[in-house]
Amino acid sequence: MTSFYFFDVLNSTMDEARSRVLLGAEEGTVIVASRQTGGRGRRGRVWGSAVGNVHLTYATYSTLPFSEAAQLSFVACVAIGEELCALMPPTESLTYKWPNDILLNGKKVGGLLLEALDLPEKGKTAYLIGCGLNLKSYPEETRFPATSFENEGIYLSLQDTVHSVASSLDRYISLWKKEGFIPIHGLWMKRAARLGQTIAFDCGEKTFTGTFEGITEEGLLILKSPQGRFELIAGDVLDKIDSSSAA
Repeated sequence: MTSFYFFDVLNSTMDEARSRVLLGAEEGTVIVASRQTGGRGRRGRVWGSAVGNVHLTYATYSTLPFSEAAQLSFVACVAIGEELCALMPPTESLTYKWPNDILLNGKKVGGLLLEALDLPEKGKTAYLIGCGLNLKSYPEETRFPATSFENEGIYLSLQDTVHSVASSLDRYISLWKKEGFIPIHGLWMKRAARLGQTIAFDCGEKTFTGTFEGITEEGLLILKSPQGRFELIAGDVLDKIDSSSAA
């Protein structure tokens, strides 16, 4: 059963969830904040946390090693994306940008963060799924173009969205634990942004350019270029392709 904890202001819902896990928080604990002063995204980036947007962290537990439990990033993306699609008009286009960004009409409207907390005394690991959704506002200057639901003419209730997202996470995490990654893989691929198109992938020291062919059963990005077929584990899909990029 999902347990919600609501706060006006937190440094980070991830930090609060981590503290509660160490105190014995149950499966499905959800931390929600109206505003965060230290919200973070993937790779240590700052996540803007304006009032009116969704900022939450969901706690789940597993005995799987992180190499397998990393699939939870895709599980969460599908869970949240499928629920948002049910709340939106069918004419809107919602897609997934590798590994777990949610795009609305080609612009980033939400992001996810997965962190692990090893609990050796309990023989399991806590996995914290952070979720930020731009319901009302969005940052103007970002590496990848952003938007909000309201900016796209879609008005969602903050309270209803939080409860719907948490309920969907319950369902899809249960599905993953029972049936594995195969059904999640199929659902993610159905909404994969730029599938079959040429993309640029920034690995930090090098940028690869090639055709995005999907993801492996482990969630690695598959990129095919004249230099070969690559399975990439860490980096960012860029908005634009630089003519100097090479694989």
